[in-house]
Amino acid sequence: MSAGDSEELTPLLSQKNANIFIFSLSLIPLYNKVQQVLSSYIKWTEELREILSEKGIQKLAEKGYEMLKNPVVILNMGFKMLAGCVPEDFDDVFLQELVKNGFLSYETVCSLVEEETRLTNPFAPQLEYVSSCTGNRTIIRRIYYNGNLVARVIVTLRGPDAEEYYSFLTFELAEYVQRYFLSSTTSHYAANTEIAAFIADLIERRLMDQEELEHRQKLIPAMTFKYYHTLVMSFEERKKAIPWNYAISQIEQIFPQSCITVYKNDIIILAKKTSHNARLEFDREKLMEILKFYDAYMAIGNYSKFLTSLHPIYVQTKATIRLCKVFRTNPEERIFYYEEASIYHAIDLCADNDYHNGNLIYLCHPALITIKRYDKKYSTDLTNTLYVYLTNNCNTVKAAKLMYVHRNTLYNKINKIEELIGQSLENSLLRERILFSFHVIEYQEKYMLEDPLVLKRFLDD
Repeated sequence: MSAGDSEELTPLLSQKNANIFIFSLSLIPLYNKVQQVLSSYIKWTEELREILSEKGIQKLAEKGYEMLKNPVVILNMGFKMLAGCVPEDFDDVFLQELVKNGFLSYETVCSLVEEETRLTNPFAPQLEYVSSCTGNRTIIRRIYYNGNLVARVIVTLRGPDAEEYYSFLTFELAEYVQRYFLSSTTSHYAANTEIAAFIADLIERRLMDQEELEHRQKLIPAMTFKYYHTLVMSFEERKKAIPWNYAISQIEQIFPQSCITVYKNDIIILAKKTSHNARLEFDREKLMEILKFYDAYMAIGNYSKFLTSLHPIYVQTKATIRLCKVFRTNPEERIFYYEEASIYHAIDLCADNDYHNGNLIYLCHPALITIKRYDKKYSTDLTNTLYVYLTNNCNTVKAAKLMYVHRNTLYNKINKIEELIGQSLENSLLRERILFSFHVIEYQEKYMLEDPLVLKRFLDD
């Protein structure tokens, strides 16, 4: 750029990569003009980037504070702060917690929800009340998408006095936040709504046509995984109300890049599995904290690449919680795997069938019943000996060590068992059937709370 023509520019004219601009303005006015245009361009590009990021919401919060002269915060459905403007000297424990942590704890959320439920119309789009915890007037404007709450705009006034002026400005501010929020995240919330319907249709077998399935799957960006694990979070023992949005936001931190929704008062998670052999990794300690807090349980089912398999996998995973709560060895455990419950589930399915006339003992090998009846009659422990021996691959050294007996003593007991059943335990099929029979007996004793020997429906020998 040149302020006027000059002979010094002549050598540049022959250069292919040179662009020469000659202006009639003198140097200082030209500099000022270029600086003005450049600054305007930079500001424009920065504003574009700002609008496309979370800072766009922050700018709206700052503009709101500029007009309202009172704290403005914008929260997502999980009470995480997306944007806000709170002066340091403003005395409000809720706002201080938001500024410090970026989100509200579950206890605080419960306090807020409890205050809202006391109002005449707690589900209205706009609420206004004096907080019993802080004494400050709180104005809340809820933002919905397809009937689902997606955000809150909250303005807090110092003290309890009502000001219609601030209520009106809060409403106006929320209108602009809603326009921005939904225009920039509509696809995300549309996908969330579609996920809920999609998963429900798969579980209930309303979606079996492959062409329709593929079409609907393409509408959900998160459903691009090749393999998925099915997880169910159950709240069956919880007596308090469940803050679904808040709970889902916590689970999203444990299982990112997953499809998460609510189905029949459970949280269903389709967790992405990167490859066929990849393990499902997650923060077990953090998940246990969440489960204990909600008095909930988590079951991790089998994985699949076929979405049409979701119905049977869901049934298996849901049953895992019910069964593992009975058969778990650690009473504090809240995370269960279907692998741990699969045999019990097979027996459970048999129990639903009436061919056994109400007695699952018909599924057992007669050899185990013979040993149990012998133990009951002579007060021996051959049943336990047989179980330890079989579960240690018939290794007498390991079995004797676990039972704190000499190997010769164990040999004598094994010989007695083989004498009673009239068969050798070297038969692999026999060992397999007896082990399965142990699970049947355990199911009948622990889950059905029945004594198989007392309730048997066949004649004594």
